[in-house]
Amino acid sequence: MPYFVYRVSADRNTLTEVEVFDKFKPAKDLCRDIRKSQEPDDTDSVRMVFAKDKKTAEGLMKAKNQPSSPLEEWEA
Repeated sequence: MPYFVYRVSADRNTLTEVEVFDKFKPAKDLCRDIRKSQEPDDTDSVRMVFAKDKKTAEGLMKAKNQPSSPLEEWEA
């Protein structure tokens, strides 16, 4: 399964596919490089997802995740 790298708007309504990778490390490195080069006022996040296809990847990106622990809930 491929790794999809996306730019995600703050409201999670706009996804922009950046690139698709077969291996984790190049995908992770690209995410880090993009994050380092972002301007301070850029509210988009750069995220990576492991999914079987583009449709599944975009569904996972738009999904609102529930906190998995009380600590995460407190930090949100």
